Amino acid sequence: MSDNAWVKDFVERLTSVEGNFEIFASLFLKYEQQFVFGLKDSKEWVEEFGERKAFFTAIGGRIEEGADIIQFLKNHALQDIGVNINIIDSPYTYLDYQHRLKKIPINLVKGEIRPQIITIIQKARYAATPNTLIFSYAATTKSKPDSSQYSALFLVKESVLVQMFKNKKAVQELKKAGASFEERIKIPDNLYLIPTGSINSLLRFLSYEVF
Repeated sequence: MSDNAWVKDFVERLTSVEGNFEIFASLFLKYEQQFVFGLKDSKEWVEEFGERKAFFTAIGGRIEEGADIIQFLKNHALQDIGVNINIIDSPYTYLDYQHRLKKIPINLVKGEIRPQIITIIQKARYAATPNTLIFSYAATTKSKPDSSQYSALFLVKESVLVQMFKNKKAVQELKKAGASFEERIKIPDNLYLIPTGSINSLLRFLSYEVF
């Protein structure tokens, strides 16, 4: 079964139970043993209770029906951060549903390259927007990523990243722990970084919160 065929089948099965979804794909990308994430534009930063916060996201985006996910992610990596990538087949795929991470039976994931995690983000009750479904793949690159499409890139080793699970961290703390930033604009040291979307699933996985 091709990647697209099993993804389509998986989405159809889920839609029959949970309703309509917007489909996204993302990369858990590593460069020199560091995960690579993008910080959203400064105009999207928020201030709450005297603290400035910025959301960081995995590389990727919304995909159209019938699109080849692997090629889509390779194109996004090249366009967004200027690198060629190698997408890695994951021996197991996990489903993050209602903030619980469970291994999917392998017969339901028959693509040539299997995602590491599939994340379901349910809409708020009575919201007009559809649910969100994110297929996230492990990947590596040998080239240094470029931050031209983001306010900055956030590069962080797994040991530092897991410290962000359920604990907000400011840029200064992360730098002291060994994280680095490829900056297009200056990133304040007192800016708090907040994970979004599939990154929350990755943090759950890296923290062994699997059921």
